[in-house]
Amino acid sequence: MTTTAKNKKSAPADRAATKSKKEAEEVDNVVSSPSVDDEQSNEEDRLLADLEAEQKAASLSEPKVTVAPTLLRASENKSASKTHQLDELLNKASEYSSFIHKDMLGLQKEMSEKAAQNMKRGTKRKGVKEEKNLEEYQNMNAAYKKEKKKAIFTQPPNLSSGCVLKDYQLEGIRWLASLYENGVSGILADEMGLGKTIQVIALFAHLIEQGTTGPYLVVAPLATLPNWIREFEKWLPCLPVIRYHGSKEERAEFFYKVDPVTKANVAPLKKKEVKMKHFPVIVTSYEVAIRDVKKLGSLSPFTYMVVDEGQRLKNRKCCLIKSLKNIDAQNRLLLSGTPIQNDLDELWSLLNFVNPTIFDDLSVFQSWFGFKNIGSETSENSILQNERNSAIVTKLHEILRPFLLRRVKLDVLSDMPPKKEVVVYAGMSKLQRGYHANIEKGILRSELMKAGIKEAHMISQINTLMNHRKNSNHPFLFGEPIDNATGQHVGTAHPQLLIRASGKFHLLDRMLTKLHEKKHQVLIFSQMTEVLSIIEDYLVWRSWKYCRIDGSTKIDERQRQMDAFNAEKTNGANGTRNDDDDRHFVFLLSTRAGGLGINLASADTCIIFDSDWNPHQDSQAMDRCHRIGQDRPVAVYRLLTAGSVDMEMMEKQISKKKLDRMAIAGGDFRKGGNRSKSDKLSHATLAKLLEDDIRDFSNKSDNIEDVRIDDDELDGIMDRERLFDEGKGALKPEGRMYDILENKTSDNVLETVS
Repeated sequence: MTTTAKNKKSAPADRAATKSKKEAEEVDNVVSSPSVDDEQSNEEDRLLADLEAEQKAASLSEPKVTVAPTLLRASENKSASKTHQLDELLNKASEYSSFIHKDMLGLQKEMSEKAAQNMKRGTKRKGVKEEKNLEEYQNMNAAYKKEKKKAIFTQPPNLSSGCVLKDYQLEGIRWLASLYENGVSGILADEMGLGKTIQVIALFAHLIEQGTTGPYLVVAPLATLPNWIREFEKWLPCLPVIRYHGSKEERAEFFYKVDPVTKANVAPLKKKEVKMKHFPVIVTSYEVAIRDVKKLGSLSPFTYMVVDEGQRLKNRKCCLIKSLKNIDAQNRLLLSGTPIQNDLDELWSLLNFVNPTIFDDLSVFQSWFGFKNIGSETSENSILQNERNSAIVTKLHEILRPFLLRRVKLDVLSDMPPKKEVVVYAGMSKLQRGYHANIEKGILRSELMKAGIKEAHMISQINTLMNHRKNSNHPFLFGEPIDNATGQHVGTAHPQLLIRASGKFHLLDRMLTKLHEKKHQVLIFSQMTEVLSIIEDYLVWRSWKYCRIDGSTKIDERQRQMDAFNAEKTNGANGTRNDDDDRHFVFLLSTRAGGLGINLASADTCIIFDSDWNPHQDSQAMDRCHRIGQDRPVAVYRLLTAGSVDMEMMEKQISKKKLDRMAIAGGDFRKGGNRSKSDKLSHATLAKLLEDDIRDFSNKSDNIEDVRIDDDELDGIMDRERLFDEGKGALKPEGRMYDILENKTSDNVLETVS
C-alpha cells in the first residue's frame, strides 16, 4: 500500500464570467442564495473579444483591416494561455489516472495473494486441493462467478457474515480505496439502485480493518436518513452509527458524555475521543449540516465526508456547498446517480468541491467545454467537428477519468430485467383547447370568473408557461365547476366528465383499465400534488386501492405505505404475488418527493404523467421500480399532450440527455483510471450518442385533435411480449401516437458502433 496522503484545504478560485440560473428548489427547506457569477474579468478581455469578432467579419470581405500588433499579440497570448491551462489540467488528470490504475492493480495483486495465503492455511487443515479452495474462497467473495479472473477485492471481514457484496461493488470499493491512498477525492456516479450506500459502508469497513479511525460524516437528504442507518446496522454492526437530527437540544446532547444512571450531561466530548476506533458514524441531513456547521466542524478533520445525492452541490453559490466547504475533511466523496443535471458548469462545481486544488478555475473549464443546449445553441455537427479537429470531447473524458466511476444496471447486472420507455401522446380535449386559447389571449381568469369558478380569482396570468403546464395536465387545476343539479363538483357528480375533460386523463383511464386486468402494479409520478389529488378522486371512483407520497408525507408514514405496497409481492396464496382486485394497485408519488430513498420494486409499470424540465428527476422516478429486487420487465409510459408545453419540455430533456450521454456514457467510466472497452472514443460512437431520442418529433404537433390513441396502437404498447420482443414480432419503434425511446446510455452503444 502507498502511504496515505492528506488533501490540503484550499478555497476555490472561481473566475466565472457568466450568470447562472437560480438553484432549483431544495429539500428540507435548504434554499440556495441567488447564484450570480463573478463579473467579466476586465475591459481588455472585452476589447479582445470585439477584436476577434471584427477580424472574423473582415476576413469575409476586402479590403482586410489591419489590426494593431500589440492587440494581436495580446490575443495570441490569451489563446496560448488557455491552451497551456488545459494542458496543465490534462497532465494532472493523466498523472492521477496513472496512480489510480497502478494502485488498483497493486491492490488486486495484494488481495489475490492474501486470498491464496488464507486458502493455504485452509488446505493444511482440511487436506483439500489449494486450487479448489482458492476458487471457493473467491466465489464466496463474489469475485469470480462464471468468469475466470483475478480477485477483484476481498470483502472486508468485519462486514456481517450474511451480507455478500457483488463483484462490481467490490470493484467500486477497490477504486475508492485507491483514491484514499492517493489523497484525492471523487464522485461515485453509479446509476440509481446499484448500491452506492453499501459501497460506502464497505469502504469504511476496509479502512477500519487497515487501522484507519474516523470520524466519518454522511450528509444526505432527510428522506434517506433511515435507510442509511438501517444499512449501517445491517452491514457493519461493529461500528456505531447515529442519526444526528431532531431538535436543537437533542442534537446538543451528542457533544456531551451522558451519565448512564442519571442520563445527565456530565462532560463535553473530548477531541481525542473523536479519533477512537468506535466513535460513531454521523449521519445527518442537509438542513442540519447548514445549521450546525460550526458544531460539526469542531469534530474535524473528518477522515471521510460523504455527500449523498451529490448533484445538490451543482450550484457553487448555494448555502449547502458553502457550509460543507467549511467542514474540514481529509477526503470527500460525492454519491450521485445523475452527475450532470443541466450543463457542464454544474459538473465542474461537483469536481471543485471534491478536489478544489485541481479544479480551481471555472473560466478555463468553460472556455474549452462550453457546450450549451445541444441541438439549438450548440449543434451536433459542431461537436463532431471539434472532436475531429481537437479531440475536445476526449479531453473532457480524460480530465474526468481519475475522479469519476460510473456503472449502469444493464452493464453489471446480467439478471436485471429490461426496461422500455414509451412516449405516448394525447390530444387536447375541447375544454383544454378553449383554455389554451384563453391563456394565450390573457383572459383565462376573467372567463373562468364569468363561468362561476370560485378559485378563478386566484389565477395568475403572469406566468403563462405554468398555466399552459396546468392545462396540459387537467383544466380542473384552475378550479372545478359545480354541477347545478346536485351542488357537487362535476367530477364527483359525473366522474366520466373528470376523465373526458383532459386528453391525458382519458388516456390514463384506458391504460390503467388494461393494466389492472393484466395484474400489474403501477407507479404514477406527477410534478403537481394537485394532479395527484385529481387522480386520487379517480381511483376512489374506480374502487382501486392505492398509496400516496408527496412532500407533506412524514418519514414513518412513507415507510409504512412502501411496506404495504411491496407486501403484495408475497401476499398471494402460498407466498406468491397477490393479483386479486383488492391489491394495492397504484402508488401515487410527486416526482421531487418520491424520487429519493424509495424502493418500490414490486411495481413493474411506471407512468410519468407530466415530465420535469430535468430528465434526471424522471430517471430517478423510474428507478424506484427498476432496481435490484425487480424480477419482471419494467414498462415506463411518459404521457405528453401534443401541441402543448409538454413538447417543449421534452425537447429540453432530449438536449440535456445528449449532453449527459456525450460527457458521461461516452467517457466509459466503468473502470478506474482507464477505459474499459477501447482506447478512445470513436467518431461513430459520439455521433450515435448525439442522435435524437425521438425520430420524428416535429410531426407530433397540434394537429392531433382526437384524444384517443387507436386501439391497435394502445394494445401494442400495452402488450409486454411485443414491447420487449427483439425479433419479427417486435413492436414498431414509432407510431402515430407513440414513440419507443432507444437506450443510448449503456454498453450496447459503446460496443455496437465502436
